[in-house]
Amino acid sequence: DVRSGANRYYRLQLFSGCPNLDWTRRVALRTTSGSSWICQGMDAEIIVPEPGSGPQRCLVTSVRRLSDAEVAAIRQR
Repeated sequence: DVRSGANRYYRLQLFSGCPNLDWTRRVALRTTSGSSWICQGMDAEIIVPEPGSGPQRCLVTSVRRLSDAEVAAIRQR
């Protein structure tokens, strides 16, 4: 899940597992469409730093804005 601005949250689904994504403190989100917008899957990749072997690139396959109820559930965790 990614927050954009003060109150917009999106769920990004990945093509496959992305090792170390759950354990890292920083990631980069990069567009792959040649635009600065990420509107749908395949428009972006998540880049996870991987010490010693270089960055791991994980392709985003879908993007969905979360509902207010889903955001409230996340905040309660």
